[in-house]
Amino acid sequence: MLAEGALAIHLICSGGGTHSVGHSSVISSTDGMSSPIVVNSSSHVGYDDEVAVEIEGDTGRIRVPDGVKPRIRSGGEDGWWKLKDVRVGDNEIKAKFTLNFMNSPEVTIDRLSGHIAIRGKAGNFSGTCEPYDPTTVQRRF
Repeated sequence: MLAEGALAIHLICSGGGTHSVGHSSVISSTDGMSSPIVVNSSSHVGYDDEVAVEIEGDTGRIRVPDGVKPRIRSGGEDGWWKLKDVRVGDNEIKAKFTLNFMNSPEVTIDRLSGHIAIRGKAGNFSGTCEPYDPTTVQRRF
């Protein structure tokens, strides 16, 4: 239940981003005398997905795409992560969420254009948000 006068925002944001994908290769010599060498590298891969954001007063939660999540992560409940440091201004919403001890992506939502940007160590996401009312939303099927 919201406190009287508290702001409730519910958004679905469509877009995409890039995330880092690790690669390993083994190089062996043809003479059989040398030990094999393992070479690790990474590349960035694009993806399309959706983000859901719910803000109630100065708290909130976010459902982020797999492309932003690192392999090792903590927290999260049923795919949702708690937003922290939520700052709701007239033109912009800013917050962070913790995926693990090394990765706390930043979320910025432009309230005028609807643009969302998520920047994390494992990947990023940008897109456009549309508001919805969870009490009156009609399912498509």
